[in-house]
Amino acid sequence: MNRGGGTQHVAGGRWGRWIRFGIASLLMVAIFHIIFCNEAQLRLASTGGDWKALSSWEQRRMAWTLGPVELWQTARHLDGANLVLALGLCGLPILVGGLRWRLALRVQGLDLPLREVVRISFVAHFFNAFLLGSTGGDVVKAWYVARLTHHKRAEAAVTVVVDRLLGTLALLVFAAVMIPLAWGATVPDPLFLRYRRYQAMALMVGVMAVAAALLVGIGFYSDLLSEGSAFGRWVRRMPMGLSVARALAACRLFGRRRGFVRTTALYSLLVNLSIVGTFLALANGLHLAIPSAVLWFVVPAVICVAALPITPSGLGVRENLFVSMLAVGAFPAVRPGEALALSLLGYSANLAWSAVGGLVYLLLPGRDALAHLDEREAGESP
Repeated sequence: MNRGGGTQHVAGGRWGRWIRFGIASLLMVAIFHIIFCNEAQLRLASTGGDWKALSSWEQRRMAWTLGPVELWQTARHLDGANLVLALGLCGLPILVGGLRWRLALRVQGLDLPLREVVRISFVAHFFNAFLLGSTGGDVVKAWYVARLTHHKRAEAAVTVVVDRLLGTLALLVFAAVMIPLAWGATVPDPLFLRYRRYQAMALMVGVMAVAAALLVGIGFYSDLLSEGSAFGRWVRRMPMGLSVARALAACRLFGRRRGFVRTTALYSLLVNLSIVGTFLALANGLHLAIPSAVLWFVVPAVICVAALPITPSGLGVRENLFVSMLAVGAFPAVRPGEALALSLLGYSANLAWSAVGGLVYLLLPGRDALAHLDEREAGESP
């Protein structure tokens, strides 16, 4: 019986590897298709063409015909130092974000190896390219960590939500703090007095920051979500209510852990600096005449708004916001196509690291950890 079970397990493992390879291959092709579409769109915009006026077939044909050539030309146009710097800074948030998430896991008594945390972070970043908003990969991350920590699945899942919430709050606060810096960059004619779009963006950042702060305050420092509260008792009566109530109650541990919020804020600051630094390097490489102080506000603000699940990975939202915020009369040397190029290049750099995550997903699937979990669960079953 054991031998037959072992044969079945090997066969299942082989099918699993082929399925994993197929998924990874298809998604990798999708990543390069998006990158090539970006490059073809930039080429078309430089000649006055309209990408949206093309049929789907014409867009695909142009992407795979001109895309690779234009990608090479773009890389050659950017000076090597800024290109390497942008790519390096773009990948740093994955590693630092993994350390931040590991801190949240430890608060819940879950001590995953650093290698496993980094692996899951890269895989989640890979799937981020295809799911709604920049938070889509969190679903994959929650699934992975729930499998690896079956005895505390609710607590494991809530660490993903909390990590995303604190990261978003930190980015919003960062953007809000940068408003005075951006304000003074165009004195005596501040952008926030001259353009309603800057006023609207600042208001949106403020509203989102307050909402995120309220969620943190309620979850970390109050008993409103405890299992014994009225809300907790109501949640327990819902389908899957016991797990949801347990996850919500686990949030209180984050507020009780001394130094957790402070350390998380330091990790988030490093992530924020890396994100803005990526766009600063690309802007320098493109020789855009935009004050750096303006980008310190615009980049985090746009990323936060684009993270809302409006379109897949914020496509369209992010590009329109970059163009509307940067291609304005205050910066006459910046054309809409150049602002679009900055947005698309930043997205392409992010996709390059998604491709790295695809390789991690394919080559380091974590079979040993999952097999160990399956054996442990089998040993506990009657």
